[in-house]
Amino acid sequence: MHGALGELFDEIGWFGALILGLTGTSILGWIKVWSVQFKLFKKASLATLHSQLYEKGGKYIKRGEITLSELDDLEYTWNAYHGLKGNGTGEKIYQKCRDLPIADYQTNSDWQEVEDVAAEHEAKRNA
Repeated sequence: MHGALGELFDEIGWFGALILGLTGTSILGWIKVWSVQFKLFKKASLATLHSQLYEKGGKYIKRGEITLSELDDLEYTWNAYHGLKGNGTGEKIYQKCRDLPIADYQTNSDWQEVEDVAAEHEAKRNA
């Protein structure tokens, strides 16, 4: 199948088609239900990311420094938050954290690979 109907069928699969046939619920009804669920998941994701961004960012700003791995983690949170159309206050927190001095810290040998990836991301970001 091609187009929107094919995409819908791919999403609901054979089980969804069976329910559709047994219940008589129209495709339009399913689309409405899925649309509402999608909006709720988006709002829940945005709320979770908002909380993480504000909690982590506030902690780093208060501390006055940030480690590379913390900055890398915050960047992933920010990118997801921004992608879901998070507000400008989150951007201000993220930018303030990016401007913080990088903390001088002893890396944990168990996390060395993570630290290397974080340093690589920072180098790409500053390139």
